[in-house]
Amino acid sequence: MNNKEAVLADIARDSLTCIEKVAGDAEAARTSHRKSDASAFASINTLNSPQQVSHLGKVADAEMDALAALIEQPVIARIHFIDEKDEQETIFITRGTPRSIPGFKIASYRAPLGRIASLAAGDEGTFRIGSTERDLLVDSSARLKPQREQGQWDAKDTEIDIRSLGRFTVGSLRELLEPSAHIEEGDLEALWDDETDANIVEGVRRAILTQMGLRDQPILDRHQDEIFRMPINSRCFLSGPPGTGKTTTLIRRLGQKTDRQALEESGEETRLIRQVEEETGRPHESSWILFSPTELLRQYVKEAFNKEGLAASDGHIRTWDEFRRELAREELGLLRTSAGTGPFVERRTQDYLKSEVLDEAQWYDEFREYIDASVADELRADADLLAKSDAPDLSVIGELLGEVFNRPRRDFYAHTMQSVARLIPEIREAISSRTEAINRILTRARNALTHADRNFPDLLRREISRQLAADPQDADEDDELEAALEDEEEQASAPQAGRPVSRQQALVRFERALKSLAKARRARRRVSEKSQDGLLLEWLGPDRIPADAEISELGKLLVEQSRLRRFERLERLFLRGIPTRYKRFRSEMTKVERWYEATPAKASDIHWQELDLVILATLQIANELLNNYRSRTGLELPAAGPLASIRYIQRAQVLVDEATDFSRVQLACMNELAHPLTGSLFLCGDINQRLTSWGLKSNEALNWIGENIERKSITVSYRQSRRLVDLAKQIATIGGSQADDIVLPDRLDAEGLPPVWHASLGDNSAVAAWLTKRIHEIDRMVQKATTIAVLVNEEEQVEPLALELNDRLEEINLSAVACKDGKVVGNDRDVRVFNIRHIKGLEFEAVFFVDLDQTVSKHPDLFSKYLYVGATRAATYLGVTFKSQVPEQIEPLSHHFGEDWSI
Repeated sequence: MNNKEAVLADIARDSLTCIEKVAGDAEAARTSHRKSDASAFASINTLNSPQQVSHLGKVADAEMDALAALIEQPVIARIHFIDEKDEQETIFITRGTPRSIPGFKIASYRAPLGRIASLAAGDEGTFRIGSTERDLLVDSSARLKPQREQGQWDAKDTEIDIRSLGRFTVGSLRELLEPSAHIEEGDLEALWDDETDANIVEGVRRAILTQMGLRDQPILDRHQDEIFRMPINSRCFLSGPPGTGKTTTLIRRLGQKTDRQALEESGEETRLIRQVEEETGRPHESSWILFSPTELLRQYVKEAFNKEGLAASDGHIRTWDEFRRELAREELGLLRTSAGTGPFVERRTQDYLKSEVLDEAQWYDEFREYIDASVADELRADADLLAKSDAPDLSVIGELLGEVFNRPRRDFYAHTMQSVARLIPEIREAISSRTEAINRILTRARNALTHADRNFPDLLRREISRQLAADPQDADEDDELEAALEDEEEQASAPQAGRPVSRQQALVRFERALKSLAKARRARRRVSEKSQDGLLLEWLGPDRIPADAEISELGKLLVEQSRLRRFERLERLFLRGIPTRYKRFRSEMTKVERWYEATPAKASDIHWQELDLVILATLQIANELLNNYRSRTGLELPAAGPLASIRYIQRAQVLVDEATDFSRVQLACMNELAHPLTGSLFLCGDINQRLTSWGLKSNEALNWIGENIERKSITVSYRQSRRLVDLAKQIATIGGSQADDIVLPDRLDAEGLPPVWHASLGDNSAVAAWLTKRIHEIDRMVQKATTIAVLVNEEEQVEPLALELNDRLEEINLSAVACKDGKVVGNDRDVRVFNIRHIKGLEFEAVFFVDLDQTVSKHPDLFSKYLYVGATRAATYLGVTFKSQVPEQIEPLSHHFGEDWSI
């Protein structure tokens, strides 16, 4: 045995011994843990509080998860180092929380010491081991992929880097220590095979992709490692070309930042997460949310999180479309429910927005300016009218309020809340006196009707039920703004369509109709005949409505009460009033032909692009108000109401994958969900991979989203061959973008094969015949199951092409499956057919892009992005077809392509 083999054998022996010890210890601990859990829970009695039992269960679950992870993957790296005193030691690295094993030094990759695993042989670094800072030189490193086969542990395709000898890939550590004593009959034939791989290969070779999904990379390179270890209160946009590990870095970061043990050495991070826990009532381990642009990528990110030992529920990893609707409907009260509450109905399509709304940042800025100005003007006018009132109590309040609005301020909302707070007792007293007077008038009105007809309550109840079933039109904007000031309990007391109407609910509707009439007469306008109040007033008729003098007095009292309530309920006015102000903004902008071609058929209709604006305004203003509470000593945060809803949805960490597919307004909404104490926002993406017309178009666009977002980039591409990287660079320039600087890792098989294309494949039969030939070639070269994706332009193309291709692949016992709407079906051996819109972030060994000429004609502004994304999904094999001829826009790429992969 030569020196190289002896050194490799020592590494293999030590590694396998540690793997076996760690796995054996974890298995024994799990068995013991189950017995002790049974004993512990058996002793629980009525004296144990539910909180104690719940806490015990969570601790037990976490410990069992950690043990299961160690059994599945005991260690992921072995590092041999030399310190400044020339003392040598070896440390093993685990993916998650390690256990103490006699005779071995073991650390978690998430811990600060785990950073040593990202260093190459010959690299140096300073690390704290115990209580001592030590300067360490990495003498050798081994990246391990443990597998248990037939009861024995092995590590496959281990990458070993030795300072004095170089880099090696070892197919099997077990084979290195226990070479086969005899040659099997099948192995005799293998001796004649020129392609037979030795167990030890000099250099690093790339593994063939045999599973669809995100590549599992337990240990990051040095640059990725530095980024994922940034403090929890960092705000970062990580950019890089395809295959550089952006999503992997994001996953490792979240794994580390939710691991309390890994954060223990950072007192500041520990302090921050405890503060956020106290404020939101959400355990830190679950205080995070990640946004993904597609459902397919969401599923694979979730799977990758599970490998990292992160409990990722559907509530943690979200698409913005589904989260937007849930947030707007359930938390912010913006979308109508079956109960009839909510100012908007979201429509999937619209025909009234101008194309200029793609500059959604300017659109939002104008809307926000409109909100701020209208709120300030209305409050100033209300204060002025109160000051001019004949009622002494109102004039005093009005003069004091006027002083609040003398000078405009940047922090208008917080300043107004703070200044008006000292006047709340006087305001409430004035409201109370007017409420009593209003109730006296309304009581006289209902008593008069019931005195005349004791059946009136039931008649009223039946009529309201009938009218609710008829679906009357929405309330007008003034009434809607008044309703926004009501508590949830007041709104819930109103009768609702589809439910029995009680007498009390009928009385509420009766009184609301009289109030609506009184306010309308005071404003010298009419109540809409088609509104709920208008229909009820028509049914009542003039004989059952109070006298004009009573209605006039009621109107005067209601207007005074309304002005006072605006100041008493500023929080609701600021937040719940935003929908009404958006409707006014939309109407006024339509009149001047800005942003809108027309208004929708119903004022309550709203498209998702508009809803994003309303959500962002709500979140931003709410956060300004919440920060005002935090800045004032001794002031408790709201525990109920709209501010409390937003307080509880905030997370310690917000992460966004493929961020360039989201609009700036959407990203700004996500930014507002990050709790301000941590402000933790981690975005990753590639401008060249933007597939949406509204997505992020430049690095500079991030400046609008929020302050202090650091830009980080990584350039080492671990996915593609050199030929495909060169192609991707030129595709980027066709779209007008600058080609990324891409560095390929030092691998044996980096060059790869040229991509292939073919024109004039006019139907599915011709396309399937060509694809089948290319798949045959791949199958012969790879000689094992691998991942293959076929990408089409439209959803309706998926199934027909899959059926045509499936018939032809039967000859080599492969199947083609249709992945409609991006849903994954079949198994990893199948050839999968997707709409290209669904495959962002994924990678395959081979990718075929069908009918590229149709992509060019249908998406003249985005075709280069589609081609870039499609081409960069492929690791080694890329094929392209054209229904007709190669478009002139694509012709400059022709020198990259061949006709086939025949050898």
